Amino acid sequence: MNSEKFKWYSLLMVAIGLFVTNLFMQNLLINGVIIILAGIIYHYGSPILFKEYNDRQKQKLQASQEIRAATREVLSSGKLFKK
Repeated sequence: MNSEKFKWYSLLMVAIGLFVTNLFMQNLLINGVIIILAGIIYHYGSPILFKEYNDRQKQKLQASQEIRAATREVLSSGKLFKK
């Protein structure tokens, strides 16, 4: 694991730890810190942490869009059931 991924995983674990701790403490200030930390992780860390997953999702989306476009073309041409 490279150092960049390790940094974001560590920050994610800190955020999760704060969240679990705050479930028992119910401190409003910690909630604000957790929300800000989660936003930073989502915006900057997500492309690093979930790169492979995001690439697979983009490929699946592209394939489904190609199938949808081909289906629309066949249905709009009216040649589906004609002999």
